[in-house]
Amino acid sequence: MSEEPIADVAALFDLYQQGIVFHCVCAVTRLGIPDALDHEPREVARVAAETGCDEDALRRVLRLLAGHSLLTYDPERDLAGLTARSELLQGRHAMSLRATFATLGISDVAHALTETVRTGRPATVPALGTGFWEYLAERPEQQTVFSEAMAEQARLLSLPCVHLVDWPPAGTVVDVGGGIGVLLAAVLQEEPGARGILVDQPQVLDRARSFLKDEGVADRCAVRAGNLFEPPPPADMYLLSRVLHDWDDDGVVRILAAISRDADAAARLRIFEDLLPERGSPAPAQNWSDLVMMALYDGARERTLTQYRALLERGGWTFDRVVHGPPGMNVIEATRAG
Repeated sequence: MSEEPIADVAALFDLYQQGIVFHCVCAVTRLGIPDALDHEPREVARVAAETGCDEDALRRVLRLLAGHSLLTYDPERDLAGLTARSELLQGRHAMSLRATFATLGISDVAHALTETVRTGRPATVPALGTGFWEYLAERPEQQTVFSEAMAEQARLLSLPCVHLVDWPPAGTVVDVGGGIGVLLAAVLQEEPGARGILVDQPQVLDRARSFLKDEGVADRCAVRAGNLFEPPPPADMYLLSRVLHDWDDDGVVRILAAISRDADAAARLRIFEDLLPERGSPAPAQNWSDLVMMALYDGARERTLTQYRALLERGGWTFDRVVHGPPGMNVIEATRAG
């Protein structure tokens, strides 16, 4: 037993309180408060009026976040402002995490983790009434924010790996489930002679076309509606970025087999995923991500390289090598099995 139980009690209460802090950050981000505050402190009453919030409720939330250095608050003048950290919650920030905190996700289903631990099934059904993908499909606005969150995370995790590997100088690269095209655009910018095809759900494609145009690669990148379980167009290289950890083993094999089905014998595959250690304990961030997968998707999980190699073999691919990127991302390379 600890010799300082009061310190342990304080630590546990701090953890307990951090939960409401996290939910408050999600709430103000969804309401657009960071964008409304901008760089200069503003009157809370005016911010509340502009964002359609109750003034007293907003003031109390902002006051809490200021106590955790996430905002500034001057009680004498009733002014609230951003800190360097909360500026990252603005949509126009170059490294914005606005959509990551605004999207539906672990903040909404975590209270149903009791059922997940009891049954091993996702928390989405007891929390939302349906599966995660089905929930998004019925709510276009939520789907848009989720797609933006995936784009933010691709910028942070996948893009740093682009320059670590070589790309086809004149071939075609297909990004399967590539969202609005953040990774594919970076690949085409890295290799001006390559062409791309982005494959994703129809509701994502209008935003993808706009993004690819803004990135200056629309003339070299086609956009196709499709799903993960249909064979994509023929290509020299296929990409799967942070897709496979959303699925159970059989789902992963179906995705890999679909890509392999019509692929040329010389086709290559690159999978962008985190890898759990083969031995020892995962890093805290990996344990967090693994639990999020468990809570959101049926059978989803983070995996080791050995597990991915076995799934590649079942899906018609031969593992070649892995290129380690920054923490949280690796590139698994494979060729079509003979």
